[in-house]
Amino acid sequence: MKIFYFASLKENLKTSYDDMNFQKPVTISSIKKILIEKYGEQYFPNNILCAVNHVIVNENTKVNEEDEVAFFPPVTGG
Repeated sequence: MKIFYFASLKENLKTSYDDMNFQKPVTISSIKKILIEKYGEQYFPNNILCAVNHVIVNENTKVNEEDEVAFFPPVTGG
């Protein structure tokens, strides 16, 4: 499964994606925990946005190996 990063998250992690393999469906929360262990909690705060197959989802959403997952920082207006 490809995990994509966008905007400042991509810049801070110095990569645009990671490849992960899972034997069964996993939740976004589980993926986020793995990413926090790898990169640090500061990059994956509670308000980070996540999309699966181009649709915004929550942390309880289950994903399969063939899904496309993307994380990006929340958008702020001004």
